[in-house]
Amino acid sequence: MLWVGHSSMLVQLYDKELIFDPFFNSRIEGIFMRKVEPGIDIQNISKLDFIFVSHSHLDHFNFFSLNYFDKKFPNVNFVFPYGLEEYLPDYNFNLLRLDNRNVNPGHPAGNSIYVDSLKITPVYAMHTGGRYIFDAYTWKTEGATGYIIQYKDICIYFAGDTGYDSSAFKKIGENFKIDLAFIPVGPCRNCDSAGMKYHTSSREALMVFSDIKAQYMIPMHYGALEYFRDSNYPVDVLRNILGDPESGYADLKDRVKIMKEGEQIIFKQY
Repeated sequence: MLWVGHSSMLVQLYDKELIFDPFFNSRIEGIFMRKVEPGIDIQNISKLDFIFVSHSHLDHFNFFSLNYFDKKFPNVNFVFPYGLEEYLPDYNFNLLRLDNRNVNPGHPAGNSIYVDSLKITPVYAMHTGGRYIFDAYTWKTEGATGYIIQYKDICIYFAGDTGYDSSAFKKIGENFKIDLAFIPVGPCRNCDSAGMKYHTSSREALMVFSDIKAQYMIPMHYGALEYFRDSNYPVDVLRNILGDPESGYADLKDRVKIMKEGEQIIFKQY
């Protein structure tokens, strides 16, 4: 797998190429300027089987990137949660909408779909849909999910954006044997304590990792965009927590893989 930056992950599962929350341009709506270039030139992506979008916020549902893929990979499988279709342009993708309306902390996994031998399950994310501030946080528009992807003997979890709910994540850990988890570390004002309602802090990301009992974790949602402080502040705090013997999470250090944009990691060869 390769970390493009922010929450964009390019993942190879055997013969399948997946990308999550693709975001390749240099700015968002002229407001946020990217601090670090994407880890791969979008034109160098030569194969793509699935595009997953976790929710419709500007830094995850990125029209610049999707417009490019629409031209280069017509009919690629495009997976998204209920509610995102309200903002979806007229793409040529094979549209696969997951109905996650009944997913909640007490029932954190929705109905699975099977596409091209992948089993795809929507799971709970404490986040909002919508695209702009007024619809996301005022109207509480639906349309945010995490994903469990199972293919052959591999199970991965992509959290998208989420706040922390211990009950929900423990149930996810009980229901799935997760090999690799992509978990956001912020944005957060004080990343060593509780995060914002809809975003896990660095410490809460480790709580999620512990709850879901995944084998490995890759942190995301830092580096590219600056919210409250330096864009790398969340991952700096994460390193401090993992390096502190008294933090309660030092034993996870070797299983948390902190990456640089463009870095590739091979977890399993075949």
